[in-house]
Amino acid sequence: MANVSNKSWFSFKTVLRVRDFEASKKFYTEILELPIVEEWDAPEGKGCVFGFGSQAREGFLEIYGMATLDVRHDASFDRPLANDKVDVQLGTDALDAWATKLSSRWKFEDPATTPWGQRWIRLRDPDNLLIALYEGSNPGRVSSDAS
Repeated sequence: MANVSNKSWFSFKTVLRVRDFEASKKFYTEILELPIVEEWDAPEGKGCVFGFGSQAREGFLEIYGMATLDVRHDASFDRPLANDKVDVQLGTDALDAWATKLSSRWKFEDPATTPWGQRWIRLRDPDNLLIALYEGSNPGRVSSDAS
């Protein structure tokens, strides 16, 4: 058996089953300006994958508009989220610029500072998923002046 460690992981992808694929695609591409790295349209559903980080290869977010032909389809996928059990958090070093950009494009909560020193903007995607943009203390991020 191979020795597996944290170093064997090379990327991370989260999949969101969305109720309105086109509205979600528009939100993630036009509002959050995420680059599409893969897209498909099949009888079971439509989907696309967005990339993060250097050359859009360090993390991925997939949205999937699952059709009833997909054996995994559940009626709950066709309803907006009813709670905040899960949210998506995106780190940035330009929170004020995002606040300015979003002000004329999408409803959001004004930047707020957490007790641990991060600044946050909160907004909702078309499925009512909480999206948090944050700035400050990003664990695991190497600063540009590190040697």
